[in-house]
Order: sequence, then C-alpha cells, then structure tokens
Amino acid sequence: MRTTKTHFTLTTWFNVVLIVVWAVAVAAFLSIARPRPLLSSAIGAGAGLMAGILQRKSVQLSPALFAAARSALEIRRAFKSNRAGALSIATVWATLSVLIVIALAHGFNVLVDYFAGYASFVFVRDVVAFGAIGAVRRIATHSQ
Repeated sequence: MRTTKTHFTLTTWFNVVLIVVWAVAVAAFLSIARPRPLLSSAIGAGAGLMAGILQRKSVQLSPALFAAARSALEIRRAFKSNRAGALSIATVWATLSVLIVIALAHGFNVLVDYFAGYASFVFVRDVVAFGAIGAVRRIATHSQ
C-alpha cells in the first residue's frame, strides 16, 4: 500500500484559505479604491467564472492525474491532459493580458485597477472550481 499525499494546493483547507484571502482583497479594492475599479473587477469575475468551470471540468475528466500530482508542474501537466484544462490555462493568460490593457487604458491607479481585476478573477475561479477538490480527495484516499 502506497501512502502518498496530494499536493497541498489541491487540499480543501488550502483552497478555503485562498478563497477567504481573495474575498478580502476584492472587498478591499472595491470599497477603498477611488475611483472604483468596477470594469476590471467585472471582467475578472466573468473570466474567473469561465476559468472555474473549465478547471472543474478538467479535474472531473482526469481526477486520477490530479490525485497523483506531487508538484505544481504535475498539476499543470494534469490540466494540459485535456481540452478543458488547456483552455483554463489559456483563459488565465488571456485575462491577465486584457486586465493589463484595461488598467493602462484607464491611466489612473494602474496597479490597483489591475490587481482588483486579478483578485476578482481568482476569487470567482476558486469558488467555482472548489467542488472538484472532493473528487481528487476521493481518488487519493482510495489509492492509499
């Protein structure tokens, strides 16, 4: 019987902590920043919804690969193993690029605008994809 642990980024506790941190960041950016970074936050949230759905689908398609992952590179490899995961990775890069363009186009509080959009993206993505962690945990538990 092999006793290996799932990578910490695929654990429930770690993802709950991340979700709380990103929620606080989004709330801070939207309540403190003036002018409010509403456009970048909305784009980030919309793209995060899409990326979260794709991540969840990717994990559902290849749960054993995610359960066997022991490093961040192996997790990336698991995502790249199916179309949904590859599209999820592409969505991250496309969203970051769009957020940079929007922040630069606004010209004021460029970093605040960018990070508000990024925090919104990651928060929504992680909330939507959160349920897939259970599938990884079940596979990991049965393989031990």
